[in-house]
Parts: sequence; C-alpha cells; structure tokens
Amino acid sequence: MRFTPVFFLTGTLALALTSGGILTAAAAERSERQMSLADCLTAALEHNFELQIERYSPLIADSNLRLAYADYDPSLQLGAQHSFSQSPGGRDERGEYPGRVTDTDSLYATMGGNVPYGLSYTIRSQVNDSYGLEPRTEVIGTNVFTRLIGFDSSQPAFVVGELRQALLKNFWIDNTLLNIRLRKKDLKQADLALRLQLIQTVNNVEQAYYDLVSARENVKSEEIAFELAKKLYEENRKRVEVGAMAQLDERQAQAQMAASEAAVIEARRTVDFSENVLKLILSDKYEEWHNVAIVPADKLEALPEAFDVESAWQEAFRLRPDLQSLIIDVEKVDLNLRYTKNQLLPQLDVFGSIGWQGAGREMSDSLGMVSEGSAPRHGYGMELSFPLSNRAARERHRATRDSRAQAELRLRQFRQQVMVGVHDAIQQAESSFQRVSSTRAARVFAEEALAAEEKKLANGKSTSFEVLRLQRDLTQARRDETRALTDYNKALATVRQRKGSSLLKFNLEPQEEAKPEAKAK
Repeated sequence: MRFTPVFFLTGTLALALTSGGILTAAAAERSERQMSLADCLTAALEHNFELQIERYSPLIADSNLRLAYADYDPSLQLGAQHSFSQSPGGRDERGEYPGRVTDTDSLYATMGGNVPYGLSYTIRSQVNDSYGLEPRTEVIGTNVFTRLIGFDSSQPAFVVGELRQALLKNFWIDNTLLNIRLRKKDLKQADLALRLQLIQTVNNVEQAYYDLVSARENVKSEEIAFELAKKLYEENRKRVEVGAMAQLDERQAQAQMAASEAAVIEARRTVDFSENVLKLILSDKYEEWHNVAIVPADKLEALPEAFDVESAWQEAFRLRPDLQSLIIDVEKVDLNLRYTKNQLLPQLDVFGSIGWQGAGREMSDSLGMVSEGSAPRHGYGMELSFPLSNRAARERHRATRDSRAQAELRLRQFRQQVMVGVHDAIQQAESSFQRVSSTRAARVFAEEALAAEEKKLANGKSTSFEVLRLQRDLTQARRDETRALTDYNKALATVRQRKGSSLLKFNLEPQEEAKPEAKAK
C-alpha cells in the first residue's frame, strides 16, 4: 500500500485524536485527594524512603555499641586430653633394661577476661591421672632379674586464680574502653543524623507543597488570561464583521488567545511535575499515587514574622543536629587524644595469684585435697616494660593532637557557615515579604488599568493592541504575586530548617530533646 502525503496526514490526525481521547480518558480516571500541609507531613514521616533508610542507623549504632561491650565478656575453655609416652630402654652397669611407658588423662578448665581500667583475671584448674610402667631390678639368690612394674603416678590437681592490674599504660583508658565510648558517641550521632533527616524531609515537603500550590494558582491565572484573550477575540471578530475594526486587530487578539492557550497547557504540565515531586517525598509506593491529583487544602498567605538574627543564631547553635554532630566529632578526637597520651606511659603491671593443689594415688584424693584447701599456693609480683624509643606512641599522639586542632577548626568554620546561612535565609524572607505587598499592589493597578482600557476600547478611544498589552501585564502581575507569596512561605521554611526548628514548628519533637552535647568553643 502506498502512503500518500494526504493519507499520512489523515492517519497522523486520527492517531492524535485517538491518543487525545486516551489521555482524556486517563485524566478523567484520576481521583483527587485534598491534602493539607499537615497531611503531607504525616504521610512523609511514615512513608518517605530517606527516613525509612535513616531509621536503621541508630539500630546499627546500638548493635555496634553492644558489640564493643562484648570485649568484657568472659571466655571459658574446657578440655580433655589423653597422652601416651614410651621412653626407650638403655644399658647400665647391671645390663640392659626396658623403656618406661606412661599413660596420662587430663581434664582442665580455664576462664578469663578483662574489666575496665586495666584489670584482667584468669581462673585455671586441671587434674591429671597418670599410669606408668617402669623397670624394677630384683635379686633372687645369685640371679638378677629386671621386670616392668606398674605404678600410679597421679600428678597434683590444682585450682588457681590470677589477677593483673595495669598501673600506668592502659590504666584510666584502654582500647576496649576507648571503643565503647566512641561507639556511644556514634549512637548519639546516629540519633542526630535521624533528626537531621527529619528536618530535611519536613523542609522538602514544605518546599514541594508550596510549589504545587503556586503551580495550581498559576493555572488559574493562565486560565483567566485565556478567557480574557478569548473574550477580546470574540468582541474584535464581531467588530470586524460590522466594519468597526480592522482585521489586524482581530488577528492580534487571536494570536494572544492561542498564546494564552499554550500557557495554560504549560501551566498544567508544571502542576503535574510539581505533584510528582511531592509524591516522591511522601510515598514509598508511587504506583498507588500516579493517578491521584493532590489538591492543596492550604492557601498561600503572607503572615508577618519578626526576625532577630542573633537570637536565630543561638537557636541554630542549640538545635542544629549537624552542628551538634561536629561537636561530638571533637569529643571523639578528645577521647582518642586521651588514649594516645596514656599510651605514652610505660607498661607497669602488678599481678598476684592464689590457689590450692592436691595429689594422691587416686584422682578423688587429689580433688579432695583441693576442696579442703590443705595445700595452698600463692604468688605476686610487678612487671615493667617499655619500648626503648617509643616512637610509634609519640607519633600517634602527635597526629591525634593535630587532628584535634583540625576538628576544632572545622567546627568553627561550620558555625560561621550556619550564621551566614541563617542570616541569608532571614534576609530572603524579609525581602520576599516586601515583594508580596509590592506585587499585590502591582496586580491591583494592572486590573484597574485593564478595566479602564477596556472601557476606552468599547468607546473607540483605544486600540486592541493596548488592551492585549495590559492583559499580558495583568497576567504577569498575577504570576509575580503568586511567586512572591510562594517565595515568602518557602523562605520561612528555609529559615526554620537552617535554625533546626522545623520539628518544633509542627510539634514533631519536644524542645527539651534538642539539646547539644557540649558547647562549641
């Protein structure tokens, strides 16, 4: 079949009409859901992916803390052993003799571990049961006989407890205690990271919500502009038909109407885009939302708010989770500095042991003596050890000290960035609030100017070109007012985010829970 240009255009038009029908039907199937800002926040706090991911961080940090405590758990070893030994025979002045055979069964148990501040302990117990054969020489008459005689050579059983205490190195802080304290800091930072994500999510919802409100308001403005352009076109067409107006004026109005219709289409597309941005934040199942049109229940308002920059700084220092996390970073470096300083000292340990032992021909005899405590044993002493140069400890301490200075500078730098960010956000909010009143006045003047020019056109004292220009000015004035209202509300949200007070604004967190761990210097 040959495709002629006419057939191709006809098929394309039919496809467009069919596709338009499908899109229209799909649009008709969309359901509307009216949602306030509070509704969107509730949905986001429950379904936002970033929040769901971040909620696992404190759980992981808590598990790591418990894992660090495991280094203080005692260990127990239980064992049983059988050994066989046969020594070779030999020759002496009496002649050759056979070797010795020993059979030994052993049971032993050891339990030991560490406790904070450099103390370690060990409890050991063991019992052996040995049986052997050895050569015995006997003289009968004038004959010398050598034979193997069995004997019980049960070795002593014992129970011994030992303690070792560090007095210098590893005394006030050791590696295990350092690790536990660092993991505690990590847990606090994980909680702060979750709070930071909560604040970011609340701000994202606010920004997206106000953008959606703005987009829907712009649709209304563009639809009004289209109706005005359409009305002017119809009036001009009638005037052209009666010969009261040039055809050029009709064409100008028609062009304005077409441009306004295109602007309506683009504004509606912006609404769809803004809806998707909001849906991405507040849902974890987009397939359940893609046919839902979110209708904002809240309107754009410009409620005046007084700002105090220095008070806002203090609030940010108190509430910002990321700033508090940097403070904890400095505290973590301080812990490492304390540890590396302790490692500069020599290893000086005192130790002592006490126990009981027993021996007998039977294993029960040995255990009986141990339980009676009739054969005690004890010992104590002191041990000093140190590397001759101690270079490794000195360099680690020096590097940690420099890291501490670096962390302090990072904290000071970030505090300054917080101050600038809060100041910029407040200035933006104040500027946007001033723009609201200015753009509102401009919109009112544009409406009055258009109404006056339309009367002049009806009386033949103006031109269609002037009316069209004023219509465009009015549409732009409406856009500017909506943009100013949106920017002001978004700027207020940004101020709250940069102060760290977004959760307090919506009663999502008690104020007393947002206290810093330490004051930054």
